[in-house]
Amino acid sequence: MFVEFDVYKTLGSFQLRAKGVFKEGVTCVVGPNGSGKTTLLKLLAAIYKPDSGYINYVGISSKVYIGDFYLPPESRGLDIVLAGRSRFGKRPVGKADVEMAVKYASLLGASDLLARRISSLSGGERQRLVIAAALSSEADLLLLDEPLSNLHGNWRGRVMEILRKYAEKKVVVITTHHGDVLKCCQEAFRMENGVLKQGGWVEEADCGP
Repeated sequence: MFVEFDVYKTLGSFQLRAKGVFKEGVTCVVGPNGSGKTTLLKLLAAIYKPDSGYINYVGISSKVYIGDFYLPPESRGLDIVLAGRSRFGKRPVGKADVEMAVKYASLLGASDLLARRISSLSGGERQRLVIAAALSSEADLLLLDEPLSNLHGNWRGRVMEILRKYAEKKVVVITTHHGDVLKCCQEAFRMENGVLKQGGWVEEADCGP
């Protein structure tokens, strides 16, 4: 299972050129804000179309992109997770989906947040629910834009451990500017001024202390 790509995209004066293969496991794309990380994920998610080039999905039947997303402030934490479970309205949800949402929220230590209004959540609490939403989609290809933002303490490492377990037979790609989590990635790339540069496999990837 992998996604192979060679794409070119312009957005205004910005140009992106990216070529690579993202394989099973957790791949990290690092780089400063504005370097093109989000644009690349949106291309792979088919939110954007490349001006030229190709994207081949091999063994991948479902893909989900998750950055931050809007829900009405009166929505509750459960609605965040169910948004991922429904793949943002692409499929209906039922009782079994609620049970799966609770399962993934529990994995992120967020069970007690499901009944709360999202307007009352801290940034870190909301982010854990967003990650639970991503996992609950159970997509073959997860494209996560800055999933570690707003996470403090040991939560960044814990989330990376959870993502690595999820990615044992799936493809997970995350963007991040947190260099300390690179030890948890199985492959790393760097985006610089719209150009994707391969960093290679991270030797002895370890999320431990």
